[in-house]
Amino acid sequence: MTLRRPCVRSTWLALALTLFLALVGNLRLWTVLAAEPHAVSWAARLALALALVAGFDLLLQAAALPFVFKPVAVLLLLFTAVTSFFMLNDGVLIDEAMVRNVFETDAGEAGELVTPRAIAFVTLTGLLPALLLVFTRVRYGPLRSELTLRALVVLGTVVLAAGAAWPAYKELSFALRGNQALKLMVNPVSPLLAVLHFGRDEGASEQGELQPVAADARWEAAGDGRRRLVIFVLGETATASHFSLNGYARETNPELARLDVLNFPEVRSSGTATSDSVPCMFSSLAREEFTREGGRRQENLLDVLQRVGVGVLWRDNNSGCKGVCERVPYEEVSGPPEFFDGHGFFDEALLSGLQEFVDRHPGDLFIVLHQKGSHGPAYSRRSPPAWKRFLPECTKADVQDCAREEIVNAYDNTILYTDRVLAQVIRFLQANSPGSLVAMLYVSDHGESLGENGIYLHGFPYWLAPDEQTHVPMVFWASDDFLAARGLRRDALPALAARPCSHDNLFHSVLGLFGISTTAYDAGLDVFADACP
Repeated sequence: MTLRRPCVRSTWLALALTLFLALVGNLRLWTVLAAEPHAVSWAARLALALALVAGFDLLLQAAALPFVFKPVAVLLLLFTAVTSFFMLNDGVLIDEAMVRNVFETDAGEAGELVTPRAIAFVTLTGLLPALLLVFTRVRYGPLRSELTLRALVVLGTVVLAAGAAWPAYKELSFALRGNQALKLMVNPVSPLLAVLHFGRDEGASEQGELQPVAADARWEAAGDGRRRLVIFVLGETATASHFSLNGYARETNPELARLDVLNFPEVRSSGTATSDSVPCMFSSLAREEFTREGGRRQENLLDVLQRVGVGVLWRDNNSGCKGVCERVPYEEVSGPPEFFDGHGFFDEALLSGLQEFVDRHPGDLFIVLHQKGSHGPAYSRRSPPAWKRFLPECTKADVQDCAREEIVNAYDNTILYTDRVLAQVIRFLQANSPGSLVAMLYVSDHGESLGENGIYLHGFPYWLAPDEQTHVPMVFWASDDFLAARGLRRDALPALAARPCSHDNLFHSVLGLFGISTTAYDAGLDVFADACP
């Protein structure tokens, strides 16, 4: 027997695809509205659904051309299925920042998102409909009758949408203005616009010369001739509320609590994803002023330090420096086998061989250690077996398949291990303190959602982001002679640390720690400035 391929007129096939995208492709939107029965009336929901149908139908009828329709439709189905999965599964909203985060992640992190649940969902809602579409023969009528039929179909969907929207317009417009997140749930329109904006901004950022920052900077050597050695630990996906230093019920910072560190309980990130936070925090620009294009066109903190004579090293155990370290020495993490679990290195490997680097560079040093930290969704891979104190923990990449207690256990184990890593950094600095003035500063790039209000992971638009994604931990430690050389009074520091601050303070605080004088320095943004006598 020969399997007969169905034959469908192009107009009706475009309408079927329209209905599929508007209904199945927007499951997140309809799920959110269904979960809030009093948000809008059923009449307003019907009006919104018909408006999507009318808009999609207008575009797809125009694209229903020979040799064009099937490729466009297949790509739309697959793209919509992927974006719909992450909107539904992780509660994310896809804007330009989220698209940038996807493009700048590494293969290991991307692979953790390709789970059995993701494969099944994309297959069911994207791949199978696309294969059915490819198998179907598309029939095109004579030009005049084809255009007439399409015009009538489009007119019909528009009239239906207008008829439903007229009585519900006031309610619907009020709901959309009051809940901007709903607009970001319109799939695939919002994700496609985000991709286009990302491409436009990436193209624009390649143009223009690098602008100097703090061109008048002057470096003041320490008074006793010893070099300054500052290690900046760039944390990953740690949220302040899970640090016991900030009052969390579980003891996730036992080692730091014994090491006389200065804890900053009220710190805000400059973004909710590494690709946004990291370039912004190293920039001289405040979060409100920072743009991706502007940040790439000017020097950052590392450039200023290196230009005045401070040795700089970026050592990475994550997905790169997001352009920040392009002009300074860079190393990928490596280490002994006990720090490797088959997927990647644990963060203690960041210290492997670091002493040799320090010994080869006798001058002032600023070393960045970029952690893997608490990056999800595979939290269980971020901590070695010896540091799994909170059990049972979730071992699945599909964290939604785990009980929330197991998700929190796995995440808290990563915080406990970060405590271990930071303590090791401090001990490393203590071992170097006889010949160097030593200090460590730690701050996470952003936080993480663990299922609160149905939201997982990170990358939410900043203006909508929950506290878990923007409230980050920050810790400082310094030897007594480092503080004395900078004229900092240890007894004055706790009061300063209690004040609210953010990633905006990093640029100016590090300049202050190294005694770098420049008109670009703002003492009001140096978190340590008021500790000087």
